[in-house]
Amino acid sequence: MVSPTNIAPTAALYGVPIHEAIASGDLSKIVAIRNQALDYLAAASEIERLLPSLESAMKAKGLPPQALYGVAIQDAVTRGDQAEIARLKAQVAYYSRLF
Repeated sequence: MVSPTNIAPTAALYGVPIHEAIASGDLSKIVAIRNQALDYLAAASEIERLLPSLESAMKAKGLPPQALYGVAIQDAVTRGDQAEIARLKAQVAYYSRLF
């Protein structure tokens, strides 16, 4: 079901749009958001599969992975930068699976 393009989903895939699609009762919206979610999950598994290769390429170039320490996390929280917070959470989850 992965789309052959790199087009971003038309709605951010988090609880609110999914709940709104369900609440609308509009079958076309429900199916569209489901398809976007399945495409997103398929792409996410591809990203997770390829991420170790990126880490290896970074290491080969002498670049360590970003250090996950309190200051970077606290700065993102203080700024309220939800995208950065989500990125840091994903990094923590990824690195925790390596150990």
